[in-house]
Amino acid sequence: MEISLKSKALSVNKAWRGGARYRSKDYVAFEKEVAYQLPKGKIKGEVEMHYTFYIKNYARTDVSNLIKCVEDIIVKSGLIEDDSKVVWLSAEKIKSGTEKIEIEIRNYEK
Repeated sequence: MEISLKSKALSVNKAWRGGARYRSKDYVAFEKEVAYQLPKGKIKGEVEMHYTFYIKNYARTDVSNLIKCVEDIIVKSGLIEDDSKVVWLSAEKIKSGTEKIEIEIRNYEK
C-alpha cells in the first residue's frame, strides 16, 4: 500500500507538553489532518514500512523524530494492528519546497 499525505511532518519533540503526558495542540491538529487522509482498510500481521519525508527545513530535522507521530496515527486509525507489528523500517528525508509524507506499507516477507 502506498500513501501520500499532503501534510507537514510533526516531530515527536513538538507532540507533547507537560513532559510526555499531554498531547500538544500541534499534535491534535496533525492527528486530525493525517487521519483524514489515510485510506480505509487493515493490513494484518507483521509489516515493513518505508517513510519519505519531503521537508523544507532539511538540515535542522532529525528524521527519526518524524516517524513516531505518523506511526501512532496509523495504528490508531486501524490501518495496522500495532506498532509492535512493524518489523522492518526505513526512512529518508528529502529537501523540498513542498512538504509531504509518503509511506509504503507491505506485509513482511520473511
